[in-house]
Amino acid sequence: MAKKPAPKKAPAKKSAAKPAPKKAAPSKKPPAKKPATVKKPTPKAAPIKKSPSKPAPKPAAKSAPAPAPVKKPEPAPVFKPVFESPAPAAVPAPAPAPSPKVTISKGSAPAGTPLTVATQASAGAAANGNTHPANILALVSSGGWPVTDLSKDNFTLMEYFEVPGQQAPFSNNITSFRNVGTGAYLLQVKPINSAPWRSGHHLAQIIVSSDDDRQGQGAVKIIIR
Repeated sequence: MAKKPAPKKAPAKKSAAKPAPKKAAPSKKPPAKKPATVKKPTPKAAPIKKSPSKPAPKPAAKSAPAPAPVKKPEPAPVFKPVFESPAPAAVPAPAPAPSPKVTISKGSAPAGTPLTVATQASAGAAANGNTHPANILALVSSGGWPVTDLSKDNFTLMEYFEVPGQQAPFSNNITSFRNVGTGAYLLQVKPINSAPWRSGHHLAQIIVSSDDDRQGQGAVKIIIR
């Protein structure tokens, strides 16, 4: 059989709630004031005064040592005679002689330059027993420049060391003279007094003097066979 539903219970009616009695409000008392404490000011430490920093002294520049003072010698006392003689008059010094001027012309050596003499000799046609002349070549220069204005009178020839059998020397017996014009001079010599040559080495000195008092010299050897 089918069960019948149970009847629903009617809800219980809520009783009206009574208001709760109001509590008395507590009386508000002002809070008791605490005595104010006076704060003593703390003494501030005195500021430390900083002394101004002094700049470091700069090293003094080294100065050169002052030269020692030179003591001047004290003048010696001068004793004047009772009778003074008059001072001699000053004689002016002679003026120096002017130095000679050296003039150099084109193609010539300075004045006063000595002569240079170079010689060479050959027997030529001269031989033992004949009287043919021998040949001498003389080159005359001055400071490297040829001397071209000489004549026979500017040459001196002296033979030394006699050759055995030679009867007479050929000193200053210039039989032929020629100026080539280039500083070369061609001379021919033979023994004086028409004496014949003798075989051997004939040694001689040749001296050259120019018209302006310049000189030079050389040696000559003629070999006769």
